[in-house]
Amino acid sequence: MDFSSLQQFKNALVDHCVAQGREFKYMKNDSIRVRIKCRSEDCPFVILCNKVGNKETFRIKTLVGDHTCARVFDNKSANVRWVKQKLLNKVSTMNKISTNEIVDDFRVNLGTGITRYRAWKGKQLAIEEVEGAIEMQYTLMWRFSNELRRMAAGNTCKMNFETQRSTLFPRFSRFYMCLEGCKRGFLGGCRPFIGLDGCHLKTKHRGILLAAVARDANEQYFPLAFGVVESETKESWMWFMELLMDYIDPERSRRWVFISDQQKLMYV
Repeated sequence: MDFSSLQQFKNALVDHCVAQGREFKYMKNDSIRVRIKCRSEDCPFVILCNKVGNKETFRIKTLVGDHTCARVFDNKSANVRWVKQKLLNKVSTMNKISTNEIVDDFRVNLGTGITRYRAWKGKQLAIEEVEGAIEMQYTLMWRFSNELRRMAAGNTCKMNFETQRSTLFPRFSRFYMCLEGCKRGFLGGCRPFIGLDGCHLKTKHRGILLAAVARDANEQYFPLAFGVVESETKESWMWFMELLMDYIDPERSRRWVFISDQQKLMYV
């Protein structure tokens, strides 16, 4: 049996051993070969996979595939990487899955027990692979804003950063976005009525998402502007509202009606 890489072989081996309820350990593990033996000292199971000549393929050269050891349920071979691979589809399709649900799902559907730590860590790695690292996404904010402005000069993106010390990199604080198409649609086809609300961002770094929406002629919600702030305070709402009004009515020449669950917005 040939494999395109040693990692592909290792993934297939973990699937096989977990399905059989056996554990293994590495006797040799380098860039050109992997030799694996059953974790039970009395079991003769051995498998060797190494590189084929000058080719970029790897082939199983030695295989003693009969186990004489007993089946184990809490399989240590079901490591965090294997758990992550099994959770990729679930994480990408389900809004929320708890650690206990992961443990129960692996026990019922895959016939193996995993610890709550492996379930939690595998879930975090799967979310990071599907959605990308949150810290890395923050570093792409400038590129995202420049791309929006390149596509349409009327698109507005504002970002605030905090610098605590001169030796540290600037830290993301706030972000505001209003697209030119939303502005034109609001001014041309919506009533001067704006709804304001905020919701919590349930991510690693938290924060508050502020939104301004209108109602179109069909009584449907019409998105107008969005902002991300550190907390829902009067200061953050005033920052958001000033940017919004500077964009849709810089001369302050029209009357606008606002509705919100925040009483303090009446004084903005």
